[in-house]
Amino acid sequence: MGLSLNKVVKPQSNELNKRAILASNDQSPVKRLYVEGEKPNFSKGDIVDLLKNINKLYKLPYSLYKAVDLIKKDTAFNNDQLDQKTFNRLNELLEKLGVDDYGFFEVTPDKIFKGNGVPHKYALVFSSGMDRTEFETAPSIKCQLEVARVYYDTGNVANRVAELLQSNGFGASPNHSLGGQLDYSMAAEWAGIAVTGRHSMAITKKNGPCHRISVVYTNIKNLDVFINKSNDDMLWIKEFCKKCRKCQRKCPTGAILMEPVVLDGFNPTRIDYDKCCEGFTNYGCGICIKECPFTSGKYESLKGI
Repeated sequence: MGLSLNKVVKPQSNELNKRAILASNDQSPVKRLYVEGEKPNFSKGDIVDLLKNINKLYKLPYSLYKAVDLIKKDTAFNNDQLDQKTFNRLNELLEKLGVDDYGFFEVTPDKIFKGNGVPHKYALVFSSGMDRTEFETAPSIKCQLEVARVYYDTGNVANRVAELLQSNGFGASPNHSLGGQLDYSMAAEWAGIAVTGRHSMAITKKNGPCHRISVVYTNIKNLDVFINKSNDDMLWIKEFCKKCRKCQRKCPTGAILMEPVVLDGFNPTRIDYDKCCEGFTNYGCGICIKECPFTSGKYESLKGI
């Protein structure tokens, strides 16, 4: 019996739900669970790579348990107005942690996965890039080791930000990059730092879809004074994706649909999740990230096409 990611992330979700002031409603989407019951078919070379990179793996569950601990500590807050000094410290921390972009949005019930809740009204969203050269090998163990590394990094970002905000009297609960209470791709779009592509992943200017996202829920009411991100100049990506279709053509399981559908809630998707899960049994796949033109990092060149 292999590791169950659904069980690993459940304590985080449980703690967030316990402290929720906002809960999902009838318009909320259903959360898709991680693939279960599939045993990895690793080669000898894969085992060697895993052993060489064990440091990328053991940190990941630790960061999840750290997130649970910080959520439990998010109980005594007496401040909801951010000042310039604390914002500067936040910026310095994000730069130190290698965050490529961040924004925020106001959470509403219809944005939360059905049956879940969040402890604060606002969500800070952080994006950190993955090494695109590793995705040139997708699907592969090397590619998924890079995913694991960035899951830890982005989870650590949420934890460190929550620690900083809590120490300054703010309400702040991390939501690790594994096990979100809402759709992280849409969160990046709502926060003004990305636009969702045909593959339903968030496309940023710097990294395209080759990045991972984490969130911190907070009670800070004046984030708009310090953070003002807009994706208005990125909306052309949606038209580009309609014409491109490279991810759809290259998807080995046919999981990317020609036209968007609303499966639940109000957010359209182009993903057949059952077929996508078939691909995840092959080293987590990642071919759509590999094949997306925006993964190249040539955002401005593509904009001129």
